[in-house]
Amino acid sequence: MGVELIALAALWLAEPETRDSGSAPDCEPAVFEAWSTVFDGAGGSHSNHDRSALYCFADGRADIAEYRSLDADGRAVFHGASITIWNETRSEGRTLWAMVGVDGWTDIEVRWEDQALVSTGRGHDPEGVFLERWTTRFSASGDQDFRMDRSFDNGSTWVAPKNTIRYLKSTARPEPFPTAWAEQFAAFAPDLAGDDGMIFLDGTAWGRFSYDNAGVPTGFVFASAAPKEGQWVWRTLTWTYADGVTNVADTPIE
Repeated sequence: MGVELIALAALWLAEPETRDSGSAPDCEPAVFEAWSTVFDGAGGSHSNHDRSALYCFADGRADIAEYRSLDADGRAVFHGASITIWNETRSEGRTLWAMVGVDGWTDIEVRWEDQALVSTGRGHDPEGVFLERWTTRFSASGDQDFRMDRSFDNGSTWVAPKNTIRYLKSTARPEPFPTAWAEQFAAFAPDLAGDDGMIFLDGTAWGRFSYDNAGVPTGFVFASAAPKEGQWVWRTLTWTYADGVTNVADTPIE
């Protein structure tokens, strides 16, 4: 279905204010309705109505953008999140894109260029190992247009576009993170997740920022269920602003 592709634009979702062209706007919690189209590179495509919510941390030095793909009844059928840490001037950042129930992740470097957010990244998912590049452009109302290309042959050819998303900023505010696990996770997640982080993505994932002695975010640990070799595992990704994904630990879910 390719639903894991459509959420990568959730990296940075905030209403643009008057600002320098080389830095991000201040982080503002927000909810966006999203209309996404994924292209298969052979002339086919499918579209979906999705929703994203942005949460801010450490005075704007970090954010989490949750992304949900919705079914016809408005229920979430896919969960993913972009965790971003910015440099001091918010002119450059790095993002971990991670998913619930999908084998894969993406490490993305982002920068501001003339009022647009542009990126380069690399990762893998069920379609294979890929390089990625995308651009998000912003309107005065806070709406956004996202276009992403992917290469599955190390940059020799590109599927362009692979995904486009139109974000419409709503008047809603993000819901507080849950305090309990989703029903299907409650039997195993409490014993596998840490007890000093946060539950998010509707009770299907756990995470924790790391900080230096000055309180500046330096990385993130993301954990959720993922398929591996015909079974389900509890996958813990350790990711840092400096080095990307530094460790992957899989524990079988009994």
